[in-house]
Amino acid sequence: MIRLEKNESSNDIESLDLDLEDNIHSDLDSLDDLNENTEINNVPTPKQASLDSLLDEVVKTLISKNIPPLPANYQAFFEQILNSYDLEFQKKIYDLMEADTKDDDRNINFEKNIHIAFTKTKELLRCTSSIYKNFILMSDIQNQIIKSKPGSIDNSILERFRQSQNNIDKQVIELKTLYQQCSKALENLNTNTMYDSKFDVYNKRYFIQLVQDEAKSVQKFHHTSTVLMMALPSSITQYLNNDQMAIVIMKTVAKLLLKTSRRSDMIGYIGNGIFGMLLKHSDIFSSKKASERLIELLKNTNVFIGSNELNLNLNIGIAKIKTDRSAQDSLNYSISALRLAQQNKVEYLVYKEDDND
Repeated sequence: MIRLEKNESSNDIESLDLDLEDNIHSDLDSLDDLNENTEINNVPTPKQASLDSLLDEVVKTLISKNIPPLPANYQAFFEQILNSYDLEFQKKIYDLMEADTKDDDRNINFEKNIHIAFTKTKELLRCTSSIYKNFILMSDIQNQIIKSKPGSIDNSILERFRQSQNNIDKQVIELKTLYQQCSKALENLNTNTMYDSKFDVYNKRYFIQLVQDEAKSVQKFHHTSTVLMMALPSSITQYLNNDQMAIVIMKTVAKLLLKTSRRSDMIGYIGNGIFGMLLKHSDIFSSKKASERLIELLKNTNVFIGSNELNLNLNIGIAKIKTDRSAQDSLNYSISALRLAQQNKVEYLVYKEDDND
């Protein structure tokens, strides 16, 4: 339960503006009824099992679908099939998997420290830039003094001026070189980071790369994967009148998404209040089920803003990653479905061309 004080300002914050790219389609039609097809067979009653039988079933499923048993594929099907077993067995398996999350936590903490170093180094570079400009100014002043009044200045002072001028010239060149090298190193470092420093999920650049990689895998092996775009509805964002309040709410959402998602589901922060989720080896039916699970989890979380008590909620847009469309198209289509869900005030919608597959 979270309590936040409401800011009396009536201005909406820019960080939750959901209007993203101009090229995203906004004229979607109404969607058809839910398609009840699923890629993984639903088992009506939970199965009792051992770890060995679960592993055998995962391998057999991969072979039957002609999907290479690579670690990422194996993990996706392992978690999907695990969900069909009884809850006690699921808990035992997830307890065994819990140790693996320590590596992810270490990576996140490592990148947080990198982000701190990155921020401080940027401040240092700004200070260095100011020092560089002052050096240039001092050099110009000394040159003017030496040239304008050479006879009126004591020779020893004049010689000190000249030595100082030579030292400043050398330091200016060195300072400029170091600045450029440091700036390039920071740029390379930022390009290779994976996590968003605020929300502990993948950052936008890396999430898009994950979708692009999955699109190549879909094209090569012809399985089905989907991408979800998620955002808070306007009924909640209208109460968020400052950036600090918005960040607290968004951090809560990020933690809940991580809590309810499978290990094979990739979650990233796209920006403007939107989270993305890549569901590998999941068709539209299972994506709808995942959306319902996410929405139900957030509904059970109460948030107090001033005297107002709100239940968190989500709007979700769903699109398939298909062989005949680019990864960017899949992202755009899922955002289009998200926009339509927000406009129609429904919890989730599927991109119209994908809901009939």
